[in-house]
Amino acid sequence: MSDRARIISVIPVYNGERFLRGTLDSLAAQSLPPDRVIVLDDASTDGTTALVEAYESLDCELVRGEKNEGLFRNFNKALGYASACDYLHYICADDVLLPEFMKRMTDALADAATPSFSYCLPEFIDKDGNRLESPEPRQTHPRAVSANALLAQHSECNSLMLGGVLIKTLGQACPVQFRTDMPHAADCVFYSDLAKACEQRVAVPEVLLQIRRHPFSMTKRNEENIQSWVLDEWEAIQHAFSLMEQPALPRWLRRQKLRCLFAARSRVKIQQMADEKPEHAKRIYESARPRVPWLHWQLGSITVFLRDLLFGSSLKKEQWQ
Repeated sequence: MSDRARIISVIPVYNGERFLRGTLDSLAAQSLPPDRVIVLDDASTDGTTALVEAYESLDCELVRGEKNEGLFRNFNKALGYASACDYLHYICADDVLLPEFMKRMTDALADAATPSFSYCLPEFIDKDGNRLESPEPRQTHPRAVSANALLAQHSECNSLMLGGVLIKTLGQACPVQFRTDMPHAADCVFYSDLAKACEQRVAVPEVLLQIRRHPFSMTKRNEENIQSWVLDEWEAIQHAFSLMEQPALPRWLRRQKLRCLFAARSRVKIQQMADEKPEHAKRIYESARPRVPWLHWQLGSITVFLRDLLFGSSLKKEQWQ
């Protein structure tokens, strides 16, 4: 009989005292609870350690690092538990699972005979847990997804969410790792690589994860390193595109589309910064503009202009405050 656990859930955390209890509570409330919950504390300086040690609703295993190594190095440590379980889950210390997450996600992979993964829909909440955005599922049942379909999604910087993925490892090591040299898009590159490495990928069309938007989140901190924010995104686009398998003409057309998309996304970033941080806006332009030809930059700019004209700006700064 195997000694490995059925489900392990890992929480990489650094100074997560503010929201960690909500994450732990959501794991404790699972209809199918994980066998082990491991908190990887990346040398926090707040009350994270004391919170985990005092938490009673789960028997948490606390692993405390001696020095801060960064988010994605900590997530790679989480991947190290893949060989100790049948199913590996990991989640950011400010996000929340809905009670049926583990049950629905394992059910979707029940027939998978090789390492595979399932992923769910996320919704977004604010720092107080109030719902900001929630998608309307278009499907009603889990469905298999091709590697090319996920790569196309990630080539447009539409990444799967860290806490919304369950990997069926079957006691094997995870075949890919998070890159630690591109902090703003390592998740997008990781899921592109995982889509290519696994034989089965299953979409579960239910909202089973809540992503918290707040001023302390990684997404918000992207603004603080402008050049990396822009260039990591460009590299993630190129990486996913390079893994896709397409005939010559569709591939050429997608390349043009992705150049325009990158230009449009950069223009939106410039809009975000223009009024309050004009120097940041200038740096975004200087980092992004050389990456695409003049025509694609203009087409991306026109796309943003028409979007704002017809539908209004999608910027909702109050969600981050």
